[in-house]
Amino acid sequence: MNPDHREAVLGPGGCLATALTDGEAVVFRVAGDCMEPEVDDRATVRLKRPGFLVPGDVVAFHDPQNHRLVVHRFLGYVRRRGEWKLLVKADRGVQPDPLVAKSCLLGKVITRDGEACRVSPAKRLKAVGQYTACCLRYFIRSHLT
Repeated sequence: MNPDHREAVLGPGGCLATALTDGEAVVFRVAGDCMEPEVDDRATVRLKRPGFLVPGDVVAFHDPQNHRLVVHRFLGYVRRRGEWKLLVKADRGVQPDPLVAKSCLLGKVITRDGEACRVSPAKRLKAVGQYTACCLRYFIRSHLT
């Protein structure tokens, strides 16, 4: 897919984002194991545009640098240069991803392989802990070095 076509589908004003904004649910297949066992490689996920996100939610977003859709866990919001961004991380990842612009968020995973995607309280608590640790690291780097 050439970059213009990719942007027309995946970009902030693309047809996928437009369908989700209009309230439609979108289904696609995941490739990769970075979210196992929550979302297995080759799982089919259904996305819907969320009203709001809660730490621990599994979200899909467009990664404009690598030109792909990504499904990772939402940890929380971070304000950078006057703009709110999403802090996300793969369950098997060591570090969080680079901050994600809100305009790149496609939706929240509501089903996987036809079953509701329910996030356990333990996974939500873990996401809050990871978010807090990231914020503390940033504070220490920016204020105490």
